[in-house]
Formats: sequence, C-alpha cells, structure tokens
Amino acid sequence: MPVRPQAQAFARVEQITAAAAVGASALTTAELRLLPLLPTHLSSREIAERLFVSRHTVKSQVQSVYRKLGVSSRGAAVELMAELSAPV
Repeated sequence: MPVRPQAQAFARVEQITAAAAVGASALTTAELRLLPLLPTHLSSREIAERLFVSRHTVKSQVQSVYRKLGVSSRGAAVELMAELSAPV
C-alpha cells in the first residue's frame, strides 16, 4: 500500500523539528502546520486561506521558520526539508 502524501508530510515535519531542536528553538505548532505547504507553489495569501489565518500571520511564521532553520529563502527551506527527508 503506498504511503499517503499527508503521512509523508508529517514524517518530514518530525525530521525538521528534530533538526531545528538541535541548533535552534523548536518549531511551534503553527509553524509545523505551515511546513508541508512550503514546497507547494501556493502564495502566502493562498496558504493563509488554507490555514484560516491572515496573510501577515503566514509571513511572520515563514520568517520564524527560516530563522530557526538557518535559511533565508523559501527555496532554501524546501531544499533543507528535502535533505532531511531523504533516506539515510
């Protein structure tokens, strides 16, 4: 039976949370909800609509994720997430 995309996203979130806890503050629940949406082509406004929060809240949470992961762009965050989710 194939792994559901949602299950894969949760597995990635767990890995990223563990990595973030090593060198930075742990990600908040709100930031963890946001992570699976970063690799999509959704805009901040579209992500906000899906999470039922304001666009400004999404932008703030994204910046916090970047800071905690030690990256400065969405692409770098997605790349780090891909590295962390790659099989060892």
